[in-house]
Amino acid sequence: MDDDLPTDFQVIVVGTGMVESIVAAAASRIGKNVLHLDSSDHYGGLWASYNFDGLQKFISEVQSNPKRQWQVYNLKEKWYIEKETPQTDVEKGEENKTETDDKANPPKIWSQAAFTFEYRKFNIDLTPKLLFSRGPLVELLISSNIARYAEFRCVTRVLTWLEDHLVPVPCSRADVFATEAVSVVEKRMLMKMLTNIVGYNEDEMNNEFKDWHDKTFKEYLTHKGLTPNLIHYVLFAIAGGTNKMPCLEGVKECKKFLMSLGRYGNTPFLWPMYGSGELPQCFCRLCAVFGGVYCLNRPIDKVEAKTLDEGRNVIAIASKSKTLNCDHLVIGINECPKELLSPEPIESSDISKAVFITNGSILKSEKEPLTLLRFPPLADDDNAVTVLEVGPATGSCPKGLFVVYMISNKEKDAESDLMPYAEKIFEMSDNGGQDAEKPKCLWSLFYNVHDTSAPTSSILDNVHVCSGPDAQLDFDRAVEQAEQIFKKICPGEEFLPRAPDPEEIVFDEDVTHGPDFCGEAEDDAPQE
Repeated sequence: MDDDLPTDFQVIVVGTGMVESIVAAAASRIGKNVLHLDSSDHYGGLWASYNFDGLQKFISEVQSNPKRQWQVYNLKEKWYIEKETPQTDVEKGEENKTETDDKANPPKIWSQAAFTFEYRKFNIDLTPKLLFSRGPLVELLISSNIARYAEFRCVTRVLTWLEDHLVPVPCSRADVFATEAVSVVEKRMLMKMLTNIVGYNEDEMNNEFKDWHDKTFKEYLTHKGLTPNLIHYVLFAIAGGTNKMPCLEGVKECKKFLMSLGRYGNTPFLWPMYGSGELPQCFCRLCAVFGGVYCLNRPIDKVEAKTLDEGRNVIAIASKSKTLNCDHLVIGINECPKELLSPEPIESSDISKAVFITNGSILKSEKEPLTLLRFPPLADDDNAVTVLEVGPATGSCPKGLFVVYMISNKEKDAESDLMPYAEKIFEMSDNGGQDAEKPKCLWSLFYNVHDTSAPTSSILDNVHVCSGPDAQLDFDRAVEQAEQIFKKICPGEEFLPRAPDPEEIVFDEDVTHGPDFCGEAEDDAPQE
């Protein structure tokens, strides 16, 4: 590869995280000469999805090489099942049982050996996120035609923790009026208040919320006469907030939720099949289709500005004893040399995360659920916790199991921050006992992640630094930053214009300048 790889590119992208991959696709799509590098042997960085064996290797690398500047720390892995269980391993050829099996066909008893045998059926995310059905990423996937590279499933339910148990959150108008958890009077109050939120426009001086800039969202909801029951649903379940959430932030979060209702399903959310780590790869695929060159396992040794003989100012990258030149360098913050960063990144709270593999859903249902649970703080000073539960139908795990993610802003460490919430909804004992009302946790991983999501600039105008994942539920910040970087590199150019389908590419032997692209844009929905 060293012999064949050209040395000059218009754009070099280092890192295959979400922001970097979107920028690479956008630059390649309009004809820029793009080289995309990653020091790892897989795509995604902190946005990646792993099978179970790959995740074990990642954990081992982090724990065995503490001197390396990992973005992930405080990893704590634990098994709650035996290494071997005779006559139940998958090697016996027995079909897995689901949580709905009756007593005559009890659920499969899992062992660590069975996990090892079925490791390829897992897709576990480091950065699990959902897409709002009318959010920026879905709109970009449709308008660019990148949606054809991915499949999605609708989140089937939103839950909250109320009066010490899990309850469904009515999402649609029909759900609101059908539920018995909310009185008729409350329903009318709720619909009137939600109508005000949907009509919110921050550019209008005389909007409903003009006097609420310095107050909390809870104060606004109380002012509107909502009962404690309704305040819980709106503040914690829909806005995903806390008692301290600023009013306008709560309004914006509620509006995002409400505006995405009804597009594809009963909730506002979509989950990418095979995990969130599929999405950076979709953008990488488009980049490659339009001529982008990819090199994995390609660490960079040095980055510097230099002037070529013809007087052109470029960024020079030393990699594997070869110098690569580019007009613009797009680089993930984890890969960027610290001496190029200016100003210093803004200090922010790190992120606490956990992954659990369980033998059943946190709340049983007739069909396999895909669940968002927004856990309100258990104590006044705690942060809210986002819980995502995905099952076999998403390609995340073998039949009979569920993968559950927890995400929150860090207070102490991941285990201290999240274990109290896990114990509310799982049987966490490793002594063989099980609460019949809760699924049993079979394996858990707690870890912290340095929050590198704050915008960071470089001392060099043609070096563009990409932020890392944030603790938010969606991909909005990543899409916004990718577009901002693209506009600096390619001012005046369209950001990710629609790519043609293969059948729309017409080759004319008499045309020497290459293929013509034709076809009208369609409002294609992501595949579901």
